[in-house]
Amino acid sequence: MIIKIAFKNIWRNSLRSWTVIIAITLGIFGGLAVISTATGLSKMRQNNAIDTYISHIQIHDTNYLQYARINDTIFQKEELISFIKSSKFTSGISSRIKTESFIQSAGGTSGVILNGIIPYNEKNVTGIYKKLDQGNYLKNYKRKPPIIISQILSTKLNAKINTTIQCTFLNAQGESSVCLFKVVDIYNTNNSLYDEVNAFVKMEDLREYTQLSGIHEIVIKLENEFNVESFRSKLIQQFPNHQIDSWRGIAPELGYADKMMNLILIIFLIIIMLALAFGIINTMLMAVLERKKELGMLLSIGMNKRKVFWMIIWESIFLALISGPLGLLSSYLAITTFANHGIDLSFAATGLKSVGIESTIYPYVENRFYYIISFLVILTAILSSIYPAMRALKLNPSETLRTSN
Repeated sequence: MIIKIAFKNIWRNSLRSWTVIIAITLGIFGGLAVISTATGLSKMRQNNAIDTYISHIQIHDTNYLQYARINDTIFQKEELISFIKSSKFTSGISSRIKTESFIQSAGGTSGVILNGIIPYNEKNVTGIYKKLDQGNYLKNYKRKPPIIISQILSTKLNAKINTTIQCTFLNAQGESSVCLFKVVDIYNTNNSLYDEVNAFVKMEDLREYTQLSGIHEIVIKLENEFNVESFRSKLIQQFPNHQIDSWRGIAPELGYADKMMNLILIIFLIIIMLALAFGIINTMLMAVLERKKELGMLLSIGMNKRKVFWMIIWESIFLALISGPLGLLSSYLAITTFANHGIDLSFAATGLKSVGIESTIYPYVENRFYYIISFLVILTAILSSIYPAMRALKLNPSETLRTSN
């Protein structure tokens, strides 16, 4: 009976009730829209970094990341590679030689990191081969060894495909080595900072010029990202004298952004719940004050205070039960639509590229957030209706019956 009366009461002033319902619905929709867009941005930046140049796990000599010396090579490379290949978690593995070089052409000069790679293996851990203009992934040339540079370097050096460029670096004996490469293709990723300082050559060519027998880096791609930390722990346990880092350690700004995203989600959930709470408190308090005489009469004819209390609580719950699903459903439909088609931000493509983000954003929200918000909406409705209900219980029946309103 109390529940039925409460449901009828919220429609006694339908305009006010629908205003509150629409306001709460829009609050939930707006909050989830911002959360999904921010999460989509963070996920895109993270996935671009992993797929383009970081991969899941990297292994180095303990001194390499600190000093980047050419002789700081991995001393157990055969054992490491054998162990990694035998794991069921591994989907790809690649070795690299890296050296800092001074690169110049007839049109300009720049500093660059030369990455000596095995093209076939590199395809299994990064997606640079998908970012090429011509699709020429370090094919052999008759006279000069091939090199792939970025679009940014191409512009800076005024070097196009088939342009000859010169690279100068120190070899393993500490002597200056000069070599000529021919540009066979140009790549262009979504991270301009990475593009500006990285070029790719074949490992065998760079090994010949550097007179180096070891490798500087082993890159690992796993079947499932959820296994990254557990597999890293196994590697550290098996090979404790190496620097073994996951993508979070290699690019701490990505891990920090991931943690910041969780904080942002919490803040927006708080904003949504506060908007819901103030809306319900305002509506129910006005309803109580407008119905003082009615509530006083109910109390005077014998309805106990517990039933009056729960009647107001149920009115708040009904408002939440109507507005909550409307907000969640509209959010789900909008997020699903834009997740499939994307949000075009091509007008800000240059700025987005500088932080490793594409110009088309795909919103994303984990399903658990829908359940969390559903629970919080009901909980907030109950908590925010307590104050109006307590005000109703404080009404004096004899005084309210004597009033004109």
